[in-house]
Amino acid sequence: MSETPKGFWGWALGPNADRNMLIFIVVICALLTVAGFIVPAEGVPFISDIPMGAAVAAFGAALVAVVASWPLRFLLRRRIGYYSEKDDPR
Repeated sequence: MSETPKGFWGWALGPNADRNMLIFIVVICALLTVAGFIVPAEGVPFISDIPMGAAVAAFGAALVAVVASWPLRFLLRRRIGYYSEKDDPR
């Protein structure tokens, strides 16, 4: 049997998953920083000035939080057999 996780969220179970996610976040932040220097701020309306702009942004943020919870569950859950019988308080 292979030790490599399979399935859509298999990358979240790999040994380098936390490092890869951190690198992904750093790359996104760097790209947004570069875009902030390239795209001019003049003439761009503030998000609350756009009709339903704040609602769409809030929905997008909630959607990202929900979608991010699935791979985080795989990273944070305990392995089968994490607790042994010696830890059982009975």
